[in-house]
Amino acid sequence: PTEASHIAEDGTVQIDKSKCIGCQFCAMSCPYGVRYLNTEERVVEKCTLCEQKIAQGELPACVAQCGGRARFFGDLDKGIDSFEAPWVVDVTKGDPSYDKTLHNRITLKDCVQSYKESDVHHLPDVGNHPSFVYILRNRDWQGEE
Repeated sequence: PTEASHIAEDGTVQIDKSKCIGCQFCAMSCPYGVRYLNTEERVVEKCTLCEQKIAQGELPACVAQCGGRARFFGDLDKGIDSFEAPWVVDVTKGDPSYDKTLHNRITLKDCVQSYKESDVHHLPDVGNHPSFVYILRNRDWQGEE
């Protein structure tokens, strides 16, 4: 009711805490169940995709810290093959520092087995035009297309 939720210039959905009144209508209607009430601040929150990091050209923390290197981040308009993740630095060669790991990247195209369009699954569009995709092989998609 206060328009606290909005789509930022980078395409991510953000919540303006100064406008949020904590009514939780957005949390109840979220088709993905990712919003929650911060009981201390009495405002609804959700993942911001680390908007401050993205603005500085960094990867979101969930991508940068994924030990299995299963997460990639990118712009769907540039194609899924261009999505990036941290390059795994070989600690026996070169500079294995944390900073080096954060700034060296690999694209999805360069390190993932080839996939078919039928392996790519999108979150259900309930009028919000979600921009997340998942590559699933040998698994059944449990969401709705």
